[in-house]
Amino acid sequence: MPLEKDLELVLRRERPPAGFAARVMQRVGEEERSRRRLPSTGHSSWWRAVAAMLLLTIAGGGWLAHYEIERRQGERARAQVLLALHITGAKIHAAREQIRDLGSR
Repeated sequence: MPLEKDLELVLRRERPPAGFAARVMQRVGEEERSRRRLPSTGHSSWWRAVAAMLLLTIAGGGWLAHYEIERRQGERARAQVLLALHITGAKIHAAREQIRDLGSR
């Protein structure tokens, strides 16, 4: 399905660019230094809460998408197994009928 392919494409793991960790750590250090200089206004905790909420929403959505893909694949596999069992049963029944016909001659 196109939706499943799109989700797989969007949710795939990617390697961060070179130097990403160093830039993040540098930025964290700059933020800590600037926070020490400026008095706290209370806004940073609000933004942190919003960021955490967004992160949890994205992670939850990713998990739900993965769960739905797995569920659909399981249903598809179950249907294939049931079809295979149905075909096998029909073939066995046909073979029994042929053997019965040969035995009655």
